[in-house]
Amino acid sequence: MPTIELSTGIETYYQIEGSGDVLLLIMGTGADHSTWNAQVECYRDHYTVVSYDNRGTGQATHPEALSDYSMQILADDAAALLDAIGIETAHVSGLSLGSATAQELAISYPNRVQSLQLHNTWGRSDEWFVRMIDSMSFMVEHDDLDAYIRCALLWVSSPDFLANRPDEVNDFERSFILENPHPPSKAGLLGHFHADRTHDALERLGSIKAPTIVTTGEMDWQVPSRYGVEVAQRIAGADFHTFRGPSSSHIAFYEMTNEWNEFTLEWLREHS
Repeated sequence: MPTIELSTGIETYYQIEGSGDVLLLIMGTGADHSTWNAQVECYRDHYTVVSYDNRGTGQATHPEALSDYSMQILADDAAALLDAIGIETAHVSGLSLGSATAQELAISYPNRVQSLQLHNTWGRSDEWFVRMIDSMSFMVEHDDLDAYIRCALLWVSSPDFLANRPDEVNDFERSFILENPHPPSKAGLLGHFHADRTHDALERLGSIKAPTIVTTGEMDWQVPSRYGVEVAQRIAGADFHTFRGPSSSHIAFYEMTNEWNEFTLEWLREHS
């Protein structure tokens, strides 16, 4: 698919694969649509899967000003994309920053969201969370993206992944920056960090009416389970699931792809 101009004033790149009910995938901080590849491959046999580049990633516009990034702005982009490609409603799955964006989408555009998956999510950025984001943004602010990805992997991956799967670690690092035809930018990463730091939807989550599941990983250091529990408690009827085992990290969708995909697909089928 080509890039498309949205009513929010940016361009983005999107892909549509499969057939059936629409499933919109929203990725996390600094990562483009291709990070969902393993999920798209699984879901497209059952759903029309839409993946896209958030502003600040991939082939989307990368605004320079921090004020051009917030979870609400990212949610407005998502709604504008649905408008641009003629989709009224969609199942929505968001991961990390994408989950916070999905929260705002479900709050601000409730009639557009058929069901909601919030993976590795949080409802409000407290002091611990802000300091964690600061630890990753430091290298980006000093123009060292190689150091950034190495630091980020300490937060998002499991000890088992780093210690026992070196080839996959190298592939992950190379594909994120060195071999990425559209690598993360300083402006985009800092903009996403700003959205992460300033996210606060906790007191508004009660307005979400769509069937919702919140998932977490017992090995997720970046967004510990306590944040997901808090989100699930604020959304009436929300399901909650913890991925377990040595690979149940913030990037469990990558480290334990088959289990992650099978579980999320089964939940989606039950709520379609």
